[in-house]
Amino acid sequence: MNFRLFLILLAILTTNAHAQEQPINEGQMSEEQILLNGYVDLSGNVLLTGYASPGSLYYMPFLYGTNYSFDNNSDQLYVVTNNLTSKNADTWTLNISMDGYYSDYSMTFYLPSGSQITKFEIQPQLNYQFQVKEDSLILSVHGYRVISPWIKVDYKLPPADPQGLSNSQITLAASLLFILLLVATFAFYKYMIRKNKDVHKKKESRDQKIETIPETKTNTGILAGTKDIRITGEMQKVIDTLSEKEKAIILLLLRKGGTAIQTDIRYEIEIPRSSLTGIINALKRKNIIKKREYGRTNIIELSEWFLSENKIQ
Repeated sequence: MNFRLFLILLAILTTNAHAQEQPINEGQMSEEQILLNGYVDLSGNVLLTGYASPGSLYYMPFLYGTNYSFDNNSDQLYVVTNNLTSKNADTWTLNISMDGYYSDYSMTFYLPSGSQITKFEIQPQLNYQFQVKEDSLILSVHGYRVISPWIKVDYKLPPADPQGLSNSQITLAASLLFILLLVATFAFYKYMIRKNKDVHKKKESRDQKIETIPETKTNTGILAGTKDIRITGEMQKVIDTLSEKEKAIILLLLRKGGTAIQTDIRYEIEIPRSSLTGIINALKRKNIIKKREYGRTNIIELSEWFLSENKIQ
């Protein structure tokens, strides 16, 4: 009886060993495609936007336990997650790995301004490039016909406050701050005098533009004085990943019912025209707003995805 049991166990072990020796055949695996942009904030949250084949969702472990949006018609994926980053002392780690076989793999990460890379590891099959653009450190990764791609980046953020100042340095800094406050107060006083002279002219100009815009379904809210849009928990997660100027624009749009004229945004938030154009284009790339031309200006609207109450797949 014991001899028969030994033969059965031997046959099972031999079969399992043979199965484990079989090489992975790419032709037997489904081909997935992925094209994602990741925006990393100072607290480690990552806003991922882009396109992915439906089958690739099963190979993304960082989606587990998060509320994400995936459009089966356009293959668009949106998710805010803190599952891709971790922190040890003053070093952050961005770690993303996926299973599956990818015929086309493209990931671009925008690290916070001033980030310093301390260690970088990547699957040998992947190609990568670092560049600095618009105050962000950008990591671009590409690959074709890769299996289980992975990326690991260690980085440090710039110090928030200066350390170890002497008493004389503190005194000098306080004196300079006092002088700057006096100059700023004087400049503000002159600015208010000049602004009072121009306020009626600006108001008439804005009123004229508002009267000439047709009251369509998309801009009726701003013309009729729609009440503030309630900020849901999912909206707040997205807002937390934005810069201060981006937040100011989104909060203004929420107060105005979701729609505003780009010229009015510039006047109310007091952002230079050139800077405002770049910020609006960045928000558009993240699919948080929509922009459409009207005359010499643009109408800015919050996107349907951002306003959606239900971002769960």
